[in-house]
Amino acid sequence: MDNNTAPTWIAVDWGTSNLRVWAMDDSANILATQSSPLGMNAIASDENLSFEGVLIGLIDDWLPTGELPVPVVICGMAGAKQGWLEAPYCSVPVAPDALAFGAVRPDLSDRRISVSILPGVKQMGDADVMRGEETQLVGFMAQHTDYTGWVCLPGTHSKWARIDAGQITGFRTYMSGEVFALLSHHSILRHSVGDGWDDAAFADAVRAANARPSGFLHTLFTVRAAGLVRNDALVPPGAAVLSGTVIGAEIADVVGMLKPGEEIALVGDGKLAGLYRAALAVHGVEAKTVDGAAITLAGLTQAFGVLSRIAE
Repeated sequence: MDNNTAPTWIAVDWGTSNLRVWAMDDSANILATQSSPLGMNAIASDENLSFEGVLIGLIDDWLPTGELPVPVVICGMAGAKQGWLEAPYCSVPVAPDALAFGAVRPDLSDRRISVSILPGVKQMGDADVMRGEETQLVGFMAQHTDYTGWVCLPGTHSKWARIDAGQITGFRTYMSGEVFALLSHHSILRHSVGDGWDDAAFADAVRAANARPSGFLHTLFTVRAAGLVRNDALVPPGAAVLSGTVIGAEIADVVGMLKPGEEIALVGDGKLAGLYRAALAVHGVEAKTVDGAAITLAGLTQAFGVLSRIAE
């Protein structure tokens, strides 16, 4: 970024482990970017760190002096109870503008910036929460204005959100990533999960998870037992079977809730997203692929627009 060009505003995605920062102009163009491993957990565990200090350390060179403060819009864990300032959850169903209206503004020492921290979303009936993913969903809706269906954000705790009529109407969190990590590293199954992989074994496990959902716990043990009672050449790779069983249970639950005409969009294009795409294909579902960073920034841009109108 040209040292003589100050950003119109700054976008921040503050996660548990990392944060990303973008300097933006008034046409939503990216002028510069920064990233840091100083997510919420790092700041909470170090009394010498503060959210404001970490932020200023990343953007100091972008800030003008002697002028109006640069607006900073933040999503993610900066708004958690353990974060910078708690931004109370909004309840579903919720529209994008309502999320921006729920932003909180922490007191600041540096007068070169003004900070708005966006809220997360909660669901009361089938109890659930999200913080950060809602901004990605807002960005997705901004890019797909007529979309009706589910959006999947794979991860340690995968989120599935239903979008209808421009609102987040409901969502579900699945602990698939954490369950896979626990079982493959801290259970008896660790002896049977190696580096081997087989796409067909993964697909078979996805089918089995759908056909025999009540047998989930038994199927998990077969990952271990198969290697003890069968010829090694006939035993499918444990990682593929375990992954297919866990992800398959998640996918079967969501596919069972699909209404006629609803679509599924999948955020990300890495290895994990590829497994979700393959699992959905077993069910005959072709998922729309969406870039996660792009929709995060689109969601922050939408929030900045609403906050700017409020300030006028």
